Amino acid sequence: MSFVIEIEHLKKSFGNKIVLRDVSLKINPGESYVVIGESGTGKSVLIKCILNLCEIDSGTIKINGKDLARLSQREKFSALLKCGVLFQGGALFDSLSVIDNISFGLIHGYGKSIKEAHRISIEKLGAVNLDQSIASSFPAELSGGMKKRVALARAIATDPDIIFFDEPTTGLDPITSGMINELIVKCTKEFGISAVSITHDITSIKHIGDRVGLLHDGRFIWEGTKAELLVTDNPYVRQFISGSSEGPFTGNTNSPRP
Repeated sequence: MSFVIEIEHLKKSFGNKIVLRDVSLKINPGESYVVIGESGTGKSVLIKCILNLCEIDSGTIKINGKDLARLSQREKFSALLKCGVLFQGGALFDSLSVIDNISFGLIHGYGKSIKEAHRISIEKLGAVNLDQSIASSFPAELSGGMKKRVALARAIATDPDIIFFDEPTTGLDPITSGMINELIVKCTKEFGISAVSITHDITSIKHIGDRVGLLHDGRFIWEGTKAELLVTDNPYVRQFISGSSEGPFTGNTNSPRP
């Protein structure tokens, strides 16, 4: 089987701090994979390693069958162009209008003309349920939910094979969060894009995930479908889902309940 992402025995440290000690992961085409775990456990670092934003210590990362470590800089750039990213805060350029934010990668990464990039950008605004009337607006003029959708439009503008979502619903109200979740499902199911998401939102996990992996102590200690997530006896997963203060994450398993 051909995987869009294939990671084997990935290790990454910062000084004496080991963040990823032995991570292996395989993502199928069109699959939505959700990474869960405690804050500070290395979830964002994992994405940065895949995107070549962090230099790894050892292990292999393949994107669409290509080992990044064996590629030239030009080949690596070409491989990573097939990835889109929705950053936690949206990461829109404050000084650029909505249409210029969405067009940025098309112009500077793919060499599209401004006219063609703007045409595609308007199309992608429609794909995330935004009207083209906001194209000339600036990020400061948008609500939090609109910013997220503009950032998603930018992420899908280049028709990527893979999109990375870093806490896509953080700071959003339940209705807007539901809208973002629906758009993530649309990306994977309608557009055939593979997705890797980091989230602590249990509702999002249930909605967007095909498979889920729990990252702890630098490795995946549990992996399964979202259906299996809800019935597993794994104590780490149970504590994560329940949000309980008692369990293996805290080492507090015998305290009386309040």
